[in-house]
Amino acid sequence: MKTTVCTILLVLTGLSVAIAQTEKGRWTVGAAVGNLSYQDQYAYKTFSANLTPAAGYFLATGLVIGTGIPLSFERQKGNGFATKYTATETGLSPFVRYYMGSAALKPYVGVAYSYTRLDRHYNLSNTVISGKGHSSAIAPTVGIAYFINRNVALNAGLNYNIETNEIPFLSFADSSAPAIFAQRSKDKSFSLNIGFQLFFGK
Repeated sequence: MKTTVCTILLVLTGLSVAIAQTEKGRWTVGAAVGNLSYQDQYAYKTFSANLTPAAGYFLATGLVIGTGIPLSFERQKGNGFATKYTATETGLSPFVRYYMGSAALKPYVGVAYSYTRLDRHYNLSNTVISGKGHSSAIAPTVGIAYFINRNVALNAGLNYNIETNEIPFLSFADSSAPAIFAQRSKDKSFSLNIGFQLFFGK
């Protein structure tokens, strides 16, 4: 009898803690890392990485709204026309997300909108040519979060990105002096982000 009562109490306690992880009035902060890569091909070495710190507030149990700050960096060295270039990107990405279930392992769905500014710098034999661009995207997301405890969770999300871009590229058209031109495009892609979140509040 005592064993049964203890088991029921443990289950109820675990259930209340699991629900409290994403209850109304709590805050969350965290960061996600994506597109971490290094390539060495065609006489070019390229490193790139994305980091998105984010914060949100639970309007209702399971329902959080917030914003992220997308940051990205890319650097390439090689033996071509541009011996080196760097690209940095910063922006803002408001989102809404809904966590489902009361277990420690919670699936979630959401959607985010992002707008970012892009700066590129090409180094051509000690001459630097710079250009600016921008992109906007809508990204529906599905993912899963594992709550280590009431205040810490690991998460992985798969995003479907619908993007509109205006990206600066280096041009050597008509054998003239190199110049920057903007290339506009609309792209669709998938991306996987892995990160962590901290939860605060009552």
